[in-house]
This record gives sequence, structure tokens and C-alpha cells, in this order.
Amino acid sequence: MDPFFIIGTERSGTNLLRLILNAHSGIAIPHPPHIMKNFFSLEPLYGDLSVDTRFKRLISDVVKMVELHPYPWEVSIDRERIFYEAKQRDLINIFFAIYEQYRESTGKRRWGCKSTFMVYHVALIRHYYPRAQFIFMVRDGRDVAASARKTIFNRYNVYYTANLWKKEQQLGISWLRRLSGDNICLVKYEDILSRPTETVQSLCSFLHEPYEENMLNFFSTQEARKSGGLSAAWKNTSSPILKDNCGKFKIELKPREIRLFESIACHELNCFSYDLCRPLHILEGINARGVKFKIRYFIEEIFYMITVQLKHLCTDKNSMLRIKKYWFLKLVRIIRAIQ
Repeated sequence: MDPFFIIGTERSGTNLLRLILNAHSGIAIPHPPHIMKNFFSLEPLYGDLSVDTRFKRLISDVVKMVELHPYPWEVSIDRERIFYEAKQRDLINIFFAIYEQYRESTGKRRWGCKSTFMVYHVALIRHYYPRAQFIFMVRDGRDVAASARKTIFNRYNVYYTANLWKKEQQLGISWLRRLSGDNICLVKYEDILSRPTETVQSLCSFLHEPYEENMLNFFSTQEARKSGGLSAAWKNTSSPILKDNCGKFKIELKPREIRLFESIACHELNCFSYDLCRPLHILEGINARGVKFKIRYFIEEIFYMITVQLKHLCTDKNSMLRIKKYWFLKLVRIIRAIQ
């Protein structure tokens, strides 16, 4: 069967959705090593991939990164199989082949991908899988900003988070308008919290998969326990759905931060019917004049980054793998650039 992709912005509840769907008897969704995000800009450094040695080098580097993923897959990826089975000699077909091997290891019949960054590669995916399906996951961007500053995988200052959220929502909206209802659907995080059964049933209908009651008992699966135990960033994934886990930005963000976010992304918030703290016409006036970058945003970004990184380094079980993966990618960029 054709795969499906959860796209959008990090910290939008996509880990929760992954575990819900992964609890289905026919669907396999691994925690994403973000192959396209990490290697898309590196791919040109490998040169002509019609040359066997160059293509094998790219395959080896990608698989090594998967092996260093801070959320271990516990699956042995066969490099030779990728070399012979990739439909085209390019990065995305290496990605497809790796996910197919993961699916086989689970014994399930269909794989999905939770790398939200695939929102940048929808057209490329559709080139190879015209019937691929996309789940555009949306969460109130102000809650995304409040959540993002606590974890190691995101921007920390509201200024940067708001601009990223705005950009990725615009991409998602453009695909919602261009693709049919058979290829893409919108899922709001808040709907999963307030109407989990109805929302998951509707999503299963979109995917042409039967709804299974155990999907909402995802937190009792081995995958959920593993997720919750690896990092503080994923601790909620081993618990039942937290119905009140929305609107926290009102407490966790300062009034000036809420105003800043809304002034940058008011139209996108309004598009998804999130209530604004200030009238839209006032925010449009601010947006029209632009939000000037301030050195304070950069300083706050560095402060939060250092604070959060140190905290996770001391508490997360996967910190060493995360560090190894980071430096491996840095080394790959240097070595391939000079070869």
C-alpha cells in the first residue's frame, strides 16, 4: 500500500498521533531520524550518484545516521538491499527503501512517516507516490511556542518559533488547497484532546483503514513506554491523552510574547479559528509594518538553548546518541565537501 506522511510543525502533537496510529495492527510508524531534513542539503556533495561508489557512500552515511538516531529503531538496515532495490539513485529513494525495511521488520502492511519536515518535500513524494496521503497536523502556534522552549529539538525564542510556524502553516495550507480530500486531511491537536474517538475514527476513514479500539490505549504499548522513558521531551507520550493540554500559552508565555507571536502569525492563527488575544485588524496593522528583529530575541534564544540543552544532557537517557549523531553529521558535511 502507498505510505502516508504526518506533516506540519514540531511540538504539534505529532508524537502522540504517531503512537496512536502505530498501535494499529496494520500500520508501522517509526520515530523519525529525519533523513530528508538532515541529508537533503548534503546530497549534492556526493556528486554523480550513477557512480556505484558514490551512491553506496551516500547509502552508508544515511544508514549510519539512522543507527545513531537517539530513538533507536532496533532494526538492522541492509545497505546492499538499498543499493539494489532503490527505484532511483537519489536520497528520497534511499529514504523509501529504509522505511520499507522497517515495515518488513514489524510484519505490518503499511508504513507512515512522522517527520513533519516532509512538508517541504510533498511534491517530490508525489512524484514517486502519486496516491500518497498526507495528514497536516496543526496546533495553536502559541502553544507550540510555549512547548518548544522546553525541549532540545526546536527554536526557543517566540520570535523564531512564530516565523517558523507561520512558514510551515502556509505550506500546509497551500497543499490543503491544491490536493483533494483523498490525498490530504487536516487534523487539529485540540480535536484529539477533546474528541479523541471521533477524530481518530475520521482519520482512519481518510486512510482507508479500519478503526481499532486499542489505538486509544497507545500508552500501554511497548513503543509508548520506550518513548516516554528516553527523553523528557517525550514523557507525555507514555500517558493517556491529556485533555487539558491546550491554552497553556496564556500562563507560560509573557503578554509581550503572545503579542509578538500574534503580530507575526495572526492570519495563520485566524485561518485555523484560534481565538486571538487582540483584534485581527490591530494585528494586521502591526504585521503590515513588520516586526523588527531585536538583539534581545537572539540573546534569549542562546540563553534558553544553553539552559535546556544542559538540563536534557543531565537527564535524558539518549543524550550520548544525540551528541554522536550531531557530530557525525557535522563530520559528514566537512568530509564530503572536500572529497
